[in-house]
Amino acid sequence: SMAGNLISKGTPGDALEPRLEMVPQAGSDHGLTAIEPTEDGVHWGRYIAALRRYKWLMLLIVIIGSAGGVVATRFIPPKFQAKATIWIQSSGGKQGPIRSGELLNSTAWIELLRTGAVFDPVVIKMALFVVPDDAKDSLVFKGIGLSKGVLQTGDYTLTTDRAGEKWTLSREGVALESGAVGDSIGRNQGLLWAPPARVFGRDRKIKFTLLHPRQASSDLQEQLSTQMAEDGNFLRIGLAGSNPQRLAVSLNALVDQFVSLAADLKRAQATEMRVALDSQMVTAQKNLNDAESHLLVFRNQTITLPNEGTPVPSGLTSTTPTVTQNYFGLKVSLETLRSERKSIQDVLARGQAGGFSVDAFQTIPAVTKAPDLVGALNELTKYEADVRALLYRYTPEYKGVQDDNAKIETLKTQTIPRYALSLIDQLKHQEADLETQIGSSSKELENIPARTINEARLTREVAAAEDLFKTLQGRHEEAKLAEASAIPDVRKLDDAVAPDEPTSNSAPRIILMAVMASLGFAVGLALLLDQVDKRFRYPEQVTRELGLSILGAIPAINKTKNGELAAQEAAQVVEAFRTIRLNLAHSYGAAGPVLLTVSSPGAGDGKSLVSSNLAMSFAEAGYKTLIIDGDIRRGELHRMFGIDRRPGLLDYLTGASRKDEIIRATSHKGLSVIPCGTRRHQGPELLGSGAMGQLMAELKTQYNVIIIDSPPLGAGIDPFVLGTSTGHMMLVLRSGETDRQMAEAKLKLLDRLPIRVLGAVLNSIQAEGVYRYYSYVYGYTADEEPAALSGTVGEVNPET
Repeated sequence: SMAGNLISKGTPGDALEPRLEMVPQAGSDHGLTAIEPTEDGVHWGRYIAALRRYKWLMLLIVIIGSAGGVVATRFIPPKFQAKATIWIQSSGGKQGPIRSGELLNSTAWIELLRTGAVFDPVVIKMALFVVPDDAKDSLVFKGIGLSKGVLQTGDYTLTTDRAGEKWTLSREGVALESGAVGDSIGRNQGLLWAPPARVFGRDRKIKFTLLHPRQASSDLQEQLSTQMAEDGNFLRIGLAGSNPQRLAVSLNALVDQFVSLAADLKRAQATEMRVALDSQMVTAQKNLNDAESHLLVFRNQTITLPNEGTPVPSGLTSTTPTVTQNYFGLKVSLETLRSERKSIQDVLARGQAGGFSVDAFQTIPAVTKAPDLVGALNELTKYEADVRALLYRYTPEYKGVQDDNAKIETLKTQTIPRYALSLIDQLKHQEADLETQIGSSSKELENIPARTINEARLTREVAAAEDLFKTLQGRHEEAKLAEASAIPDVRKLDDAVAPDEPTSNSAPRIILMAVMASLGFAVGLALLLDQVDKRFRYPEQVTRELGLSILGAIPAINKTKNGELAAQEAAQVVEAFRTIRLNLAHSYGAAGPVLLTVSSPGAGDGKSLVSSNLAMSFAEAGYKTLIIDGDIRRGELHRMFGIDRRPGLLDYLTGASRKDEIIRATSHKGLSVIPCGTRRHQGPELLGSGAMGQLMAELKTQYNVIIIDSPPLGAGIDPFVLGTSTGHMMLVLRSGETDRQMAEAKLKLLDRLPIRVLGAVLNSIQAEGVYRYYSYVYGYTADEEPAALSGTVGEVNPET
């Protein structure tokens, strides 16, 4: 059978592309055409084929990428987080012992925690401004500090000699200092550093970086996390890093510094309140002394004067004291109101001119009876004390200072003037009422001495000054107690301990990212290589780019260890050539014998394999078939069929041999061969001679099928000359080998010649992926029965 005598040659290729279906071509042509995806479709089959083709390259890239991810994890240590808890006193009622008010609100505590006043001392104390390149060198920097000079930041290198007795400090390769081991290092760079000799080694190089303390504080702040509920009392602090022991120590130092700073600010606030009351006490004491002095002087001046009391008629003696007292009371009250109103107006005018004084307001008795104004003045005093306390720790640009200054400005320019004007209006109304009352009883009391009124007024002033002094004295004593027993608003509850487990281990994530990234790169590279590949790999490249019909697809011929084909694979190859034979036979119809030139764009595409096995297929079908070795340069058909190369085609064209001498019978019934013959330099010219045309005319009358195995299209003009002799050409394209650009260029030359390109045959495909539709069902072959083997194959009419 044909399967048993199949001529094999070449190596398998691989490709994937859409399935083939039997569809009619234009005119009388019939053939196989690939079902092409739509313009908007995705070529999944092609992508999958590309990935399978470069699977080993992709696997290598993924392995390298994964290994890189594993190596990267060694340079990225896991993250730990130390935690601590701080309790914050919230503002409550007035119950309990005397104490100063709350220093800050809940949100301001977090802002205070993140200030340099908390971080800078910790950074300097723990030498966090020094960053060694190797953590093993940390012992060398133990006890390092900062001098009063400016710290010279940058990268430094400390080296010791081979004897371990001398050190040299350099920066960017330039030596800055040197000395004996144990001496002070880096004084000119702003350091206080004298490590003991035992921490140095011999011939040692220590690299480190000096940061500004504020920069180190900023870096440390980025690792700090805070959590506090709104209106809550517990501030939870976390510090993240790679060294759990160092994290716990650093966080405890930060918490201690924060609590200490809060206590200092609290005491400073109480001190500022006491100092403010001290100043007010001095003013109140002076006003009381002045009032008592004025009363004493007045009484000394009038003690020797005769009584100027007004005589009262009999019967009114019992009412005289009441009338006198009422009159004097009204008169004194009027004078007092006028004096106090004028004092308030004067103080208010001075305040608008920039000389505002709380003490001046508080020395006016009428002010003490106005609760709104007194409250505003007390609030002003408190905010001024708060500002002075904050300025001990902050600059005027601090938000808390600016907020308090804004409140002070509002009190001075709006609140206090409004309340003062309101009080002045009240006093004016009271004065008008008193003047009306005094006018009605003035005639009865005209003779009351003015000194009595003055004495009463002076007495009232003394009483008012005494009341104000007592009030300030009580508040002053409260401020002294609050200062002496100032209780901090914050307190540490939980100390930070070194965490045992990391909060985040990025190693699995890094490895996974490396695997995914390398896989993505491998996929992209495979698809890129597929796009830039110049070789034929997919049937759509034949149908779309070259515009050729696919006459058939020949699977790769894989031989066993014994050099033979498996029965199933041989059947696949046989069926493939039968498909090509069927398409070619129907391409000609009943017009005459099949005349065909078989060629390929380049060498090694398998054209001789295809042409010889195609000739055998025609002969198997009962066609009287002749195959001509037109490859006069490197023809090998004589080896395939086991015949002599000479005489052959060229010998006939030169007249050295007759036609019957060059036609050789083969072991295959109905198949004859004309070898290439003696190779000559003028061979291409002989192929286009009249003798060639005469030979073809004679052969057409003798054979049903004539197939010429021509050289590759890129080998010269031979295939083009032979194609004009037959008028038809079939191209063999080897999957994974044939150059598409060469094939396209050679097809353009064929367009100018009287040659009909019937289509292309795909050679050496792998029946997998989308190419599986090019293969035939395994196990569906016909077995020879004994009766059939005893018969003979008859001739088949080529036209049937």
